This record gives sequence, C-alpha cells and structure tokens, in this order.
Amino acid sequence: MSRNTYILSLILIAGALAGPASAQAPATPPASPSPLSPEQMMAKEKAVEQHAQKRADCKRQAKEAGLGYTARKKFVRECMEEK
Repeated sequence: MSRNTYILSLILIAGALAGPASAQAPATPPASPSPLSPEQMMAKEKAVEQHAQKRADCKRQAKEAGLGYTARKKFVRECMEEK
C-alpha cells in the first residue's frame, strides 16, 4: 500500500469515527428563572436608572471635590451606601 493511500484511509476512518460525536443535538438553553410582569420590569428598569443616576451624581461630586483616584473611589462607594 502506498503512503498516500494509507494516509487517505486513516483520514476517512478518523472522520467516520468523529462524525457521530459532532452530530449530537445542541443542548437546550436554561429556562429563565421566572418571567416578570410588565409592571415588575418597569419597576426594575426604573430602579436601575435611579441607581445609575445616583452613581453619576456621586462621581460628579467626587470630581468637583478634586479627589485623587483612591479617595474618589472611596467617596463614591460611601456616597452610594447613603440613602
């Protein structure tokens, strides 16, 4: 048997063995935890917007105060903890 025939037959056998393994059905994605009602979605979006606005305000205050990097981060963290 020539070298090319041997290599070709080896490739065909390897492909035949690997074919069924790669042809498996894809896994189904996990189901969402619980669908939210439209009112809950709107409330959640509003809370996210308020949080982002508060963070932006805290960052602005820290920048206006002229704080350094670590002091600014600490200021923002403490500002976010305040209610």
